[in-house]
Amino acid sequence: MILESLSKNPLYKAVIIFLWFVLIVGLPLTSFPIFSELTGAIVAPFSFIPLVLLLVLWMIPFIFSRGKLPSEVLPILYFTAFAVIISAGAFFLDGFYDRGRNFFDQSVRAFVTLCIGLSFYLVFSAYAQSKKAIRMILQFIYIGGALLILWTGFEVVMLRIYTSAQALPEWFRAIRSALAVQSPSVNFINRVTGFAYEPSWFVRQFNLILFPIWLSAVYQRKSIYKFRLWKFQLEDLLFLGGLIIFAFSSPRIGLLAFMATLAYLAFLLMRGLHRKLTAWYLRRRKNPPRRMILVKIGLAVLMVLVVLAATAGALLGYIRFASRWDYRFELLLKDYTLESLNIFPVTETNLIYAARSLAFFERMIFWFGGWNTFNDYPFGVGLGNAGFYFIDRVHGAAFESIEMRNLIWRAGYLANTKNLWTRLLSETGFLGFAIFLTWLYLLWKSTTFIRKSQSEVLRILGLAGQFFILAYLVEGFSMDSFAMPYQWVMTGLISAGGLVVRNALGDMAKGKTKLEQRVEVQE
Repeated sequence: MILESLSKNPLYKAVIIFLWFVLIVGLPLTSFPIFSELTGAIVAPFSFIPLVLLLVLWMIPFIFSRGKLPSEVLPILYFTAFAVIISAGAFFLDGFYDRGRNFFDQSVRAFVTLCIGLSFYLVFSAYAQSKKAIRMILQFIYIGGALLILWTGFEVVMLRIYTSAQALPEWFRAIRSALAVQSPSVNFINRVTGFAYEPSWFVRQFNLILFPIWLSAVYQRKSIYKFRLWKFQLEDLLFLGGLIIFAFSSPRIGLLAFMATLAYLAFLLMRGLHRKLTAWYLRRRKNPPRRMILVKIGLAVLMVLVVLAATAGALLGYIRFASRWDYRFELLLKDYTLESLNIFPVTETNLIYAARSLAFFERMIFWFGGWNTFNDYPFGVGLGNAGFYFIDRVHGAAFESIEMRNLIWRAGYLANTKNLWTRLLSETGFLGFAIFLTWLYLLWKSTTFIRKSQSEVLRILGLAGQFFILAYLVEGFSMDSFAMPYQWVMTGLISAGGLVVRNALGDMAKGKTKLEQRVEVQE
């Protein structure tokens, strides 16, 4: 076997481990300047460089050695094949070329980004097929997360000292510019961005990778390290540090994604507490009540009300805290903002103008542009082609926005939907959307399977996978790029984890069969 013979070479092993380290620690660099200049794309992850080397040095020998990929890979490959078919059919639709682009050019660009994402996914799902490999990857993620927290913690201090992003010293800006292409708006806001293009990109690494893993370890009181400081484990400290940094980035959709994770965590906690309280109540009564179901329902309702009250209080407290430097949260505290929210009856126009009161105007217009394209072309217009149909289907309110007018009349690039779900609907139709959601559903099933493992590392991964999927469903409303590596890292780990558990169960079954055969021979 090619891979087995190479794996015995210590130099080869060291090179592969080093490339994995660089890939994972470099994940925060999603708009690396050199790569961005070469490709002309904003989404230009630095980690793609070590990924290419891993594809050549490890993945190709893995394929020639007849390495096995997890079954979870199949749905996303079906999605890719279906997207190719839909994109080929786009040439027979009534769209028109714009901005010097054509269907073929846009589809090629879109499929390149999808292939970048799939490369991350396939490499992670192929390599992490052992508990040792998963533990190593998680350790590298911890190191990368710790370094990110240290840098962004320094950024928080700098923003507090200089009071404004524009006043930051040149050497600080030079470091960021050397490692990341950033939006011009970053210089006019006081939100933490790290090395991301914009703050919303920055929080995705927390919501889609770091928080799911750390929160899973914190909840289950399990760790990939033996280190303990009294009752505290390393993940407790990392999660707390990450939470502080997350707060200073003042995300909105990112906050909702984090709340989706916390909602599921609260469900798990409340379910366990409900069972304990019910058992305690029954032990204290000599004669159990006839209608125990009413007691259970009443207790569940009370617990839900307590959780909702605590959530509302915490959310209001954070809004007040973030409003000190972010005007978007300050709007939520103004009476005239709430008075201007008029969404009934629920129509496109009412939703768009309500979004303007919340500084969400342009984003809502982008979303409806994609949705209206899907309404007219339910089978999709081809991957990357939604921008050709956007201007004809954009709401008239778009012309009230400077950003939208520049996009319609001046920009040399096509619009996008700014939303993964409306992008999937508009570009791959309801069938492509269904295939993609089926893939996520199968990943969820795998996470429930992984959680039953006896391995601490796998159990951390299993619950982390569930947290990730819930956060991803919400984060999808603010991202539409396939080249962003974060979602592919976690989906690859989930897929590999499912294969590890299935292989372990298969080995156990084989062991039992051999034992039974020996017993029969002896008899």
